Amino acid sequence: MAKHPGTFSIVLASVARVLFATLLFTAGGMGGGLLLGILGTLAWGMIRGGQVDMRNAYLHVAIPVAALFGAVAFFGSIYLELRARRTSQER
Repeated sequence: MAKHPGTFSIVLASVARVLFATLLFTAGGMGGGLLLGILGTLAWGMIRGGQVDMRNAYLHVAIPVAALFGAVAFFGSIYLELRARRTSQER
């Protein structure tokens, strides 16, 4: 007969999965947001003509997009973990 994992190990694994998913989606959001921010800043510079400040790509696009993706991933992962625990306990 196989041993079932303890409560502590289940909680620890769930926390690790939530944090890993959050980190992964935050990094992806930062990369995608930075790409979109650079393209938008270049387009804005071409339209207006003149010097382009690339810091705006980080400050106004990449960081908010990364924060949004990270928050969605965090709460989504928590929801999925809780749903998985609830359905496994019902069986």
